[in-house]
Formats: sequence, C-alpha cells, structure tokens
Amino acid sequence: MEGTGLGELPPNFSGSVEALYEVLHLPAALRACPPLRTALAIDAAFREGNAARLFRLLRTLSYLQSCAVQGHVGHARRAALARLSRALSTPKGQTLPLDFMVHLLALDGPHEARDLCQAHGLPLDGEERVVFLRGCYTEKGLPPVGTCNVLVGSKLRGRTLEEVVMAEEEDEGVFRPS
Repeated sequence: MEGTGLGELPPNFSGSVEALYEVLHLPAALRACPPLRTALAIDAAFREGNAARLFRLLRTLSYLQSCAVQGHVGHARRAALARLSRALSTPKGQTLPLDFMVHLLALDGPHEARDLCQAHGLPLDGEERVVFLRGCYTEKGLPPVGTCNVLVGSKLRGRTLEEVVMAEEEDEGVFRPS
C-alpha cells in the first residue's frame, strides 16, 4: 500500500482501510468509546509510520487486546527498522544504541534487538550498538516473531489466563453511549 510510509503491508492487513471507513461513519457517541479511540489511534500511528507512538500505545493495551495485535508486531517492527535504516544509513555508517532500539520497538531486551538487526543484515558495533550502513538492510522471508513478553506476556503478572480474562471482562463492562 503506497503512502503509508511503512512499505508493504502484510497480506492479512488488507481490510484495514475498509474497516477504518466503517468506523469513521459510526455515530459520534460510539466513536467516543475508549477502546475504539485507542484502536483508531493505533491504526493512525501504524499508517503514519510513527513507531514511537505505535509501540507506546501497544504497551497500554490489555492482555487480550495485546494478544489480538501480536501477529502484527513483527511487521510493525520490520517497518520501523526499515524507516530507521533509510533515515540513518550513510556510507560510513551511523550507530544507535541497542537499548534505544529495545525501548523504541518494545523489544524484550538487547538480545532480541541484536537478533532483529542481524536478521535484517545490519552489522553490530560490539554488543551495544547497531550500525546503519548504506546498502546493508535486507528483508528475507517473514519478519522475526520475537517473544513479545513486554507487549503481551508481562501483562499476565503471575495470574492465570482465566483470571486475566475474567478481570478484563469485569473492568470493561459494556459501553453504552449516552
């Protein structure tokens, strides 16, 4: 999809524009529903290529919502890494700390940042920095899935899946527009 700033969208993402169109034509009271507002903000951040905002919003989701978006996280991380590569790659190479990558992309630690960078052909400067060198970034196959502990697993907080689901259902209740 051109104009998204993110390059190719995953094939299972094709209904996004149609769904957005339908949502925008809902009554204002329904569009004001907090979960729908969050979903629209996430969609906008993804379409605009705003990785910082996207992953900040993804961190705020409930466990079940996080499970729903987990399949798109690898593609979003790849798109963000591609944008960083286009912006920062030089003939001599610019470096970024892996800790910055961990925070920006909601990765589970420097090991996952290293794996992501190496899977996309980006060299490392020691154990702490990634080098954005012109012509090195590549995309082969599906993006690395990652463990998503920061975005999903950590939200269990020692509770069982049943406890989390029941608690989220109680917290959410039923939205009734005024």
